[in-house]
Amino acid sequence: MRITVVGSINLDFVATAPKLPRAGETVTGAELARHPGGKGANQALAAQRLGAEVCLIGRVGRDSMAEEALTLLLADNVDTGGVISDAEQPTGVALIAVDPEGENQIVVAAGANHSCFPEQLPARIDCPLILQLELPIETVEAAVGRATEFVCVNLAPAQPVSDQLLRRADLIVVNETEAAFYGDLLHHGGGRVVVTQGA
Repeated sequence: MRITVVGSINLDFVATAPKLPRAGETVTGAELARHPGGKGANQALAAQRLGAEVCLIGRVGRDSMAEEALTLLLADNVDTGGVISDAEQPTGVALIAVDPEGENQIVVAAGANHSCFPEQLPARIDCPLILQLELPIETVEAAVGRATEFVCVNLAPAQPVSDQLLRRADLIVVNETEAAFYGDLLHHGGGRVVVTQGA
C-alpha cells in the first residue's frame, strides 16, 4: 500500500531530567540525546516499518542537521523525493525535556518546516494521506483538499482549523490536551476520533 505523509521533519534534542522545570527554574543532572524527529517524519517511518510504501513531503534546511534528521528515513527506504532542501531556513529543531515518568515539555523551532507551502504539493494525492499541524495551516488545508483517498489528521499542535478539514478527515487523532482544546468541534467531522493518552 502506498501512503503519502505531508509533515514536519526535525532533529530532536532530548534532555532526560530528574524533574521538569517550573517557570524560571533551572534543573541540572539531565542526560542529552539527539534523534531524528518531527511528527511527519515519525509517522512516515512508522508506516514504512509496518509495510507501507511511504512518500514523505516536507522541508529541511541545507545543513548538517538535515542529514541527521533524514538518516532513519533513508535507512528504511522512505521515499524522500518530496523533501526539499531550503537554502534560506535551517532544519527544524525540537527541544524536549522528559522526566522519569515520561512526562515532557516540548518547544519546537520550526525552521524550514514553516516554508513548506502548498506549491510543494502534487495537484492530486491519490493514495491514503497522513498529516499533522506542524506545517503552515494553508499547506495542511491544501493537502486535505487535494486528497482523493483516506485522510488521517493528527490535530497537533492544537490550533484553529476549518470545518472543511474536520469534515474531510476520515480519522482525527488528538491527545487529551488537544481534545479539550477542540471540544465539540471534533464531533462536527465526518470521520472517527481517536484520543490518545500521553502521546
